[in-house]
Amino acid sequence: MFSRILVGLDGSAEGHRAGRMALEIADRFQARLTIVTVVPTGTDPQEAYLQGLVPRDVETKALHHQVDELQEEAKGRGIPSVEVVTLEGKVVETFLAYLQSHPHDLVVVGSRGLSRGSRLLLGSVSGGLVNGAPCPILVVRSTGRARS
Repeated sequence: MFSRILVGLDGSAEGHRAGRMALEIADRFQARLTIVTVVPTGTDPQEAYLQGLVPRDVETKALHHQVDELQEEAKGRGIPSVEVVTLEGKVVETFLAYLQSHPHDLVVVGSRGLSRGSRLLLGSVSGGLVNGAPCPILVVRSTGRARS
């Protein structure tokens, strides 16, 4: 059913949960796993806001740790192929462009559970992928209750 699974990581706890879920599915189906990260570029207001909340060096360190950990465990489980891809650009648009040129059977991403106001202000990466991707998207929600 799934032979190529892509997981989007961003260094967050939700991204970590998405990575774990993608690993479980890839293991179960002996699917190839692609780990994708997108480094935002430009002077996008969303990027400036997020940079103020989480300095890039802290975020980058957590992201590298997530990628390394997921890659090691995937190899340990005998997953047939693990590829790590780092892209630059606007997150949703860059992710969707990659999916168009590199088809996958399933994409797994985390959801930060933003409040309704934050979603309106910042947008939602998982929502943008659900609306624009050419394949099924599994959104792994945070463990907390949804905020309104």
